[in-house]
Amino acid sequence: MLKCCRQLVLDKVDFKEENEIENARLVTDHFGYWPSFHDSEILTLRFHRDLDKSLDSMEMRVYAFEMTDKVIGNHYELIKHCFVDFEFIGLEDNEIDGFNHQNAMSGLNFGRRDDFLFCELSSAYGVDGYIEARKIRINKLEPTKD
Repeated sequence: MLKCCRQLVLDKVDFKEENEIENARLVTDHFGYWPSFHDSEILTLRFHRDLDKSLDSMEMRVYAFEMTDKVIGNHYELIKHCFVDFEFIGLEDNEIDGFNHQNAMSGLNFGRRDDFLFCELSSAYGVDGYIEARKIRINKLEPTKD
């Protein structure tokens, strides 16, 4: 875990993703709840700065699914597969490390610190880090075949 992430997690008290993240309903409508994103994979991290407006942002595409308690063969059944496109607008701080060919998450942890929202990328394998921004938005949720 990166050095700044531990302090950010402590500031998660009373944080409700559904109330703080714009378009969070896209996720809760698909899953029926806000997921932990356990075993999800980060596919894309893209930083952007608008030259005219000096507005900075970062886009993150996540492959997510729900794991059931039903076992098929030697694996748990996975359902509700989708791609979730996050956008972090008005970046304040970030630290990203270890992006590679498989960026599996233990979870994505969201919270608030002062006037900023944050996302901690808790790594199972590959990328880990955190992103702090003025705003977090779900731009799109694209269901895929189960």
